[in-house]
Amino acid sequence: MPAKSLPALIQWFLVGAQLGAERPHGSGKDADPLLVLTEAACERYGLPPALSESERLAGRLTEGHEVIKQLERSGWQLTERALELWARIYRPAQGAVEGACGCASLPRRALDGRPWGHAAQLQPSELARVLGVYAQRVMTPVGSTAVTGLRPTTALNPPTRAGEPALPWPRCGRPRRPG
Repeated sequence: MPAKSLPALIQWFLVGAQLGAERPHGSGKDADPLLVLTEAACERYGLPPALSESERLAGRLTEGHEVIKQLERSGWQLTERALELWARIYRPAQGAVEGACGCASLPRRALDGRPWGHAAQLQPSELARVLGVYAQRVMTPVGSTAVTGLRPTTALNPPTRAGEPALPWPRCGRPRRPG
C-alpha cells in the first residue's frame, strides 16, 4: 500500500479502488465503502490500538490527535464518534459527488465477538471476503449490529426523494408519499 497517511489511504480507497455499493432504491443513497483497520494498519497510520481512559469515556480520540489534524488539513470531516469503533469519514458534497467511507477499527473491537463471532480474528483477505458477502446479501456494515440492522429499512423505503426546486438551487429532498 503506497499511502503513508490515513488521509492518503482514504483518498486512494475512494478514488483509486472505487468501492461501494449501489443504492437499493432509486430515491436512496449509494452505500459508502467500508475501510477496516487492522492493528498493523492502526500502527502504520498513527492510530493508537487502544484509547486512553479519557478518550474511551469520551468515546473518541481527542481533537488534538495528530491523525485528526491530518484529516482536517486534508479536508475530511468525521462524525461525532471520531475514529472510535466505527466512524464515517467524509467530505461535504460538491454537487452530486460526496466522498465518504465507513471506518472500522479491529483493535478497538468494532467487530465484537457476540454478533460477529470470530470475524475479528480472521486473516485480512478472509475478513474482506466475509464482509463482502455480508454486504452483498444484506448491506455494508456501518456500526453496531443494531445500527446496521436499521439501515436496510431506510435504504429500501427512503423518507425523501429528489425534487425540482426553484432555480438556481440544486436538487433538494422532498418527502415521499407512502406506498
